[in-house]
Amino acid sequence: MSIEIQNVSKVYSKRGKEITALDNISLNINEGEFVGLLGPNGAGKTTLTKILTTLVLPTSGDAYIDGININEDKKVRSLIGSVFGETGGRSLYYRLSIFDNLLFYSTLSGIRKNEARKRINSLLHFFDLDNKKDTLVMKLSTGMKAKVLLIRSLVPFPKVLLLDEPTLGFDAESSEKAKELLLEFNREFGTTVLLTSHNFTEMDDLTSRLILIDRGQLIQDCSPSVFKESAAQHYVRVIFNLADFHYKSFEDLIYYSAGAEISFFREEDKSNFIYEAKIKPSKFSLNETISRITILILRAGGEIYQIAPHMPSLKESFLAFLAINNHNEVPKKRSVEEIFNLPFQEEE
Repeated sequence: MSIEIQNVSKVYSKRGKEITALDNISLNINEGEFVGLLGPNGAGKTTLTKILTTLVLPTSGDAYIDGININEDKKVRSLIGSVFGETGGRSLYYRLSIFDNLLFYSTLSGIRKNEARKRINSLLHFFDLDNKKDTLVMKLSTGMKAKVLLIRSLVPFPKVLLLDEPTLGFDAESSEKAKELLLEFNREFGTTVLLTSHNFTEMDDLTSRLILIDRGQLIQDCSPSVFKESAAQHYVRVIFNLADFHYKSFEDLIYYSAGAEISFFREEDKSNFIYEAKIKPSKFSLNETISRITILILRAGGEIYQIAPHMPSLKESFLAFLAINNHNEVPKKRSVEEIFNLPFQEEE
C-alpha cells in the first residue's frame, strides 16, 4: 500500500493568528518502504501523521492511502494502524482490561472474535504481557500502556502503519522486541511504515529512508547512510600522544600544513599526554589530510593510536541538520553537502 501526499498544507487559527503547521508538502512513499520522519518539535510531523490517519483534514492539498483519498475516512481507516505517543494511554478505556480493550478495538476493525483472540494472545505473549491481560488499564505503568497501544495497531495486520513515538516509555528490552516485530511486519507482510521518533537508534536500525521537515516544509529526503556518510567525508578523528604539546602551535600546523581546521579537541588522558581531535579538511582530500596529519604528529615526536574518518551517529547528523535550519529565513530544500558544511556538533 503506497502513501501519496500532494501539496498538503495545514493552517490553524489561534487567537486571531494563523499558524502554518504544514506548508505545501508533497511526497510519495512506495509500498513496503520503512520510512522515518524527522524534525524538531513543532516541525509538523504529528500534524502530517494525523492527516494521513484521517484525524485532521488538510487546509489544502490531497493525500491518498493506496489510491484512496483520506476524505474517504472509513475506507482509509480499514487499511491503517496507528500509534501516537500517548504517555498516559488516553485513547484506551481505563476501566476495561488490556484484553477487553484490544478485543473491542479489533471488532471495530471487522476482525472475527475468534481470530482476534488468537492474534491478541500471540502479541501479548510476544511482549510478556500474558499474565497482565486481565489487568485494568488504569493500573498499568506508562510503558505497559505504550505496549498495549502498539499491539492495538498491529492486531488488524494493517497494510500501512503510521507510528508517532510508538515506543515512548518502553524499557530497553521491550524496545528491541518492538523493533524486531516491526521489521517482521515490514519484511514478511510488506507493511508500509511511516515512523516518527526521537529515538535515533531505533530510527537508524529500522528505516531505509529519512524525510526531514522543519517549520512545515520538506527539507531533505535521503537514506540514513547517505545522511551520515556525507558528514563523515568532512572529518578525521585522531587519538595521539605528544609530550611537548601546545594547542595553538598544533592548531596552526593543522591549518597551514594540513589545510584543515580543528572542530573538536579534548585531553583524553592529561597525565600521559594523550589527546583526541576531530579535524575538518578544507583544502585537501580526506586521504591526503589524513596523511598530512600523520606526518605532522610523527615529525613532532608523537605517536598515533588511532586515525580514521569519523562516522557520526544519526543523532549527531540530526543536530547538524537543526543547526543549519536554526535561523529566521524561510527554510528551503538543501543538498546533503550543504547540511553538513558546518562546525561539528558533539553528541551529548
